[in-house]
Amino acid sequence: MRNEIMFAGFGGQGIVKAALLLAQAAGIHEGKEVAQTQSYGPEARGGACRSEVVISDEAIDYIRPLHLDAFVVMSQPALDKYIHAIDPENTIVIADTTLIATIPPRLCKLYAIKATQMAEQELGRALFANIIMLGALSALTETVSIEALERSLKGNVPEKTLETNRAALKKGFEAGMRLLNDVNQ
Repeated sequence: MRNEIMFAGFGGQGIVKAALLLAQAAGIHEGKEVAQTQSYGPEARGGACRSEVVISDEAIDYIRPLHLDAFVVMSQPALDKYIHAIDPENTIVIADTTLIATIPPRLCKLYAIKATQMAEQELGRALFANIIMLGALSALTETVSIEALERSLKGNVPEKTLETNRAALKKGFEAGMRLLNDVNQ
């Protein structure tokens, strides 16, 4: 089975880091085939940024997404720029509504999470929002396990922030599970 995920937001939000962690979790810790690509503007921080991950049980013959299964978006400009790449009826959209005010009403599988607000208020810094979104992705899509994501943190985040990143991952996973439970009731 082939899964395609796009992360998008501002440069400096950890968009590429989230994609790399997902690719490593799926490839190294779950033994799947992975391909990860990225694109960002010349601005190091604040410019448009996106990263895509393709995960498959079989060899990947084309590394770019053809039909996005999930779209993790962390800024209004990113949503506006990349919304055309998704299927509004079938793509799971996980949006950080701390930084996204206007969401098209036609999105059928939308999950809103105030990840940046959660990171600031519960973890002390906005920079953990990408990890919260990664945890939510795990809960909402089951593309990769939360355990594999947690293992991928070691060596990929500064050692002094490892426990906070683990907490962020857990908070995101729990938020995603709450959203799933709300939909299923």
